[in-house]
Amino acid sequence: MSPSLREILSSRTVADLKDLLIHLPLVPNSGRKDDLVARIAESMLGPAAKAIWSGLDEMQQAAVSEAVHHPAGEYSARRFEATYGSLPAFRIGGKKVSAYDRGGPSALCLFIHYSDGVRGYLVPADLREHLKNFVPLPKTLSLRSAESLPEEDGLIVRLTEREALQEVMVMLRTIEQEKIQVSDKTALPGAATLRILDEKLVGGDFYPVIEKRDKWDQQIGPIKAFAWPLLLQVGGLAQRSGTRLALVPAGVKALSAKPADILRGLWRKWSKTTSFDEFSRVDEIKGQGGKGRVMTAVVPRRAVIAEALGEVPVGRWVEFDDFSRFMRATDRLFEVAHDPWRLYIVDREYGSLGYEGSGGWNVLQERYMATLLFEYAATLGIVDLAYVDPARARNDFRGMWGADELAFLSRYDGLRHFRLTQLGAYVLGLADSYQPAAIEGNVGLSVLPSLQVNVVRGSLAAEQSLLLDTWAEPLQPGSWRLDRAKAIAAIDKGHPIAELKSFLEGSDDMPLPPPVESFIAQCERNGKALKTGAAAVLIECRDQEIADAIAAHKETASLCMRAAPKTLVVRSEHLKKFRERLSVLGYGMAA
Repeated sequence: MSPSLREILSSRTVADLKDLLIHLPLVPNSGRKDDLVARIAESMLGPAAKAIWSGLDEMQQAAVSEAVHHPAGEYSARRFEATYGSLPAFRIGGKKVSAYDRGGPSALCLFIHYSDGVRGYLVPADLREHLKNFVPLPKTLSLRSAESLPEEDGLIVRLTEREALQEVMVMLRTIEQEKIQVSDKTALPGAATLRILDEKLVGGDFYPVIEKRDKWDQQIGPIKAFAWPLLLQVGGLAQRSGTRLALVPAGVKALSAKPADILRGLWRKWSKTTSFDEFSRVDEIKGQGGKGRVMTAVVPRRAVIAEALGEVPVGRWVEFDDFSRFMRATDRLFEVAHDPWRLYIVDREYGSLGYEGSGGWNVLQERYMATLLFEYAATLGIVDLAYVDPARARNDFRGMWGADELAFLSRYDGLRHFRLTQLGAYVLGLADSYQPAAIEGNVGLSVLPSLQVNVVRGSLAAEQSLLLDTWAEPLQPGSWRLDRAKAIAAIDKGHPIAELKSFLEGSDDMPLPPPVESFIAQCERNGKALKTGAAAVLIECRDQEIADAIAAHKETASLCMRAAPKTLVVRSEHLKKFRERLSVLGYGMAA
């Protein structure tokens, strides 16, 4: 329960009380402590409070307003600074949060007091009720946004929505073709695979791949190309098979699903995964993998950021720094490390983030937010991006020990603005449905009776090239021939041939030639001529006589089939019952 004004004042020293009485010029400042407490309380709980409040400056009045109308009467310097951009003056001529132990408190200290009980600043309960009669409500907090971006040299804009819708299918097909190699220990892609993936991305990665000139040079490196294999594995669509990624049944099924639904599922799975911490991608901050609990749980971090994204207006640009301030101002807080002292730059002792000014919100929380938005939310098409080269984009780490030679603290330092997309609203669960905007085709095909497919106008998108590679053999650049063996193999793996037919029909001005129609129809029919049955177990009998007896007996005849003179086949789900029935016949089955 919030303390009263008298209770708060009674915990102060006589010197403290006399400093406060300076702002009550008509009230005597001599006498016993109890008298001083009574005089201040009577003045602040009476008509004098309004006159004193009127004499506060704009920022001080705002501080009183925020605290008075807070549910618990609390004042938070962090929240106030995030909302207003600076702190009110608690000290005459200064901007300190409080200065009770230094002398010279401003009139603001008559309203907002430090409470030993709650270990924070507040307006006492009775004073708060009195002040509500004339102190107005604080300004409504909202996240600033804009229709367009401000001009900035070197600003790169990436509209990710359409890219993600295409790339998720490209990545699934690339995995299906067993082209993605990963480490057998970490399941992460290596440098060669990242180069392959970069070529598959619509418009390439967010930054061009630039080789190091010197081993000490910082390298931005891949972002999208790194994220996709992780997202698809965590999303339950792919898994490591040896040194390559392979589609699991859910991944094969996803090939015929709506891309937006796949992306929504990937984000939901990613939000809950504990197998990867996005902050580990901030390479320059060492010590993250130290013994014990160094980093905090990632799931609550993502949840707080996702909640804040729900406040972002769809289709409007938001400055990243404003989004960060908005989170702090609305108490959407999270921790990245249990103990920043265990994180460091260059040197574990001298470069520790535990030193003042080294491990604050801007270094840890903002870097984490930028990583999540830039590498994962943008890759999934949730947010569009506006960014610059990270080198010297942010200078807030320059005073940290060991940072002198760094061009950037993280590869995501260049993030300036982002915009929640229509797809993002659907993926985050803010919208119930999603309808992608129609995209005019920019490629023309000529489909010949010989089953040859030629590009005659425009150029194929990456996912269109992969689609043709799935069903046809490449002849030369811009030319393929539909191949029966590849088509049957594709159908066997779950690819719908209707997708191929739709693409060919939509890209050729002429109807499909009869031989092509026949090819598609026959492949669809033959590709489904057989289907996999239930799993079964082969059982070898000692001799044919025993096999005959078991296969003919009424207790076991319906549970098995003959595969050879001495071999029986039993479906896996019948195996337990088959064993039980064998005992009736007087037989046992060794493992």
